[in-house]
Amino acid sequence: MNQEEQDVEQATRRFYQALETLISGGGCDEMSASWHHTDRVTSRHPMDKWMIGWTEIWETWKFTASFGREDRGGSEVRDLHVHVVGNLAYATVVFQASPAWGGDELNCTNVLEKVEDTWKIIHHHADPSPKMAAALERMLKE
Repeated sequence: MNQEEQDVEQATRRFYQALETLISGGGCDEMSASWHHTDRVTSRHPMDKWMIGWTEIWETWKFTASFGREDRGGSEVRDLHVHVVGNLAYATVVFQASPAWGGDELNCTNVLEKVEDTWKIIHHHADPSPKMAAALERMLKE
């Protein structure tokens, strides 16, 4: 693996660590730092519609963080593969959601752009997950 691929892998792992921090009650700062803040970023969470632009995506992360608690953590990332093409890269992973979030196994794709020598997420897509949607519904009722 060359240095660019290693850097993309590290940036992708930081994104998923930021997600773990967020769902464990540690806030959104790491998540914000992992994204490029532009109107052209896109995302599709496991229980939501497509979001376009940083403002819309950021609202979903803040909403998700509002359910963050230490006992809701425990997600894992497996089978991470990265591919770099110039200043763009993509990473595929298998994301194992924590039991509190339904415990589903999701295939995810992330696209990153090199911005001022730092790889930032510009697109995140996760498989739809009825289990995660049901877990969120339970949390909303708590």
